[in-house]
Amino acid sequence: MNFQSGRARRLAGNRRLLILAALALVLVILLVVGISSCVRGCSSDQPSGETNAVDARVAAGVSEDLTRQFSTELDRGEKLAQIAANASAYSDQALLELALSEPAAIDFVAAYPESDKTAQPYEDAVSQGTVPQFWCWDSRWGGVDYAGHPLAVSGSGPTALSMAYMAITGQGDRTPADMATLVSDAGAASGDSGMAGSFLEGDLSSLGLSCTAYTSNADNLTQVLDSGTYLLMEVTAGSLTDSAHWVVVVSENEDGSVVVYDPTSPDVSSHSWDPATVASASTTLYALSAGDASEGE
Repeated sequence: MNFQSGRARRLAGNRRLLILAALALVLVILLVVGISSCVRGCSSDQPSGETNAVDARVAAGVSEDLTRQFSTELDRGEKLAQIAANASAYSDQALLELALSEPAAIDFVAAYPESDKTAQPYEDAVSQGTVPQFWCWDSRWGGVDYAGHPLAVSGSGPTALSMAYMAITGQGDRTPADMATLVSDAGAASGDSGMAGSFLEGDLSSLGLSCTAYTSNADNLTQVLDSGTYLLMEVTAGSLTDSAHWVVVVSENEDGSVVVYDPTSPDVSSHSWDPATVASASTTLYALSAGDASEGE
């Protein structure tokens, strides 16, 4: 008998069993790892068929408030992509730059190519003594032509003047588009800011307003505000924002800071300012009030 041959067969059989056992063990380990991964990863997925009732683009279970915040940003992203894809439809590059620099203006810019570019009346409530906060790109006036551009990118002067006018008179009949017409007819739609200060120093009696010009410094700024008027300022490029434009200084706070409404920048308008900082951004303060003008300092 060949004992060696029998022993070899037994060893070969044992090796096969060991290999099969090892393979089975590997398969068990892989199965366990796979199930564990699914428990960790798949459990975070929303259940099949469950969607967010407010916006299906946001996962189910997210609060309504947070969902709406996501929705706003998602919509802006989609519209910005739309603007980029249709960039050749914009004859004025400043509109494309506006969409990139001011997220709040994206809706206006996206709709601009198909808009009728005409002015609409202002029908919101107006209260004397309260300055409404306007943006140049409001669809009610942003599309009209002013100083060779859409008012949305060139009309900070008329927009600031309209805000002050409504606060002083309590009337909503002179929108930024109406003011733009007055400034243009006077030949004052000029300069880096789009409106010459000389327009304010002229005859504003048709608006029921008067204007007094002061040298811009912190003392004059706070003293004039304390007298109950509103200040228009032509701020220089690189001061409050990158470009020269007009703002309204609305009021002084108890801590001595001032409130600035900037029709070109929600960021500038969102917080109070040191009066010295604001005063240094311009050379002249234009104090608007009702009645006859008086001598400035």
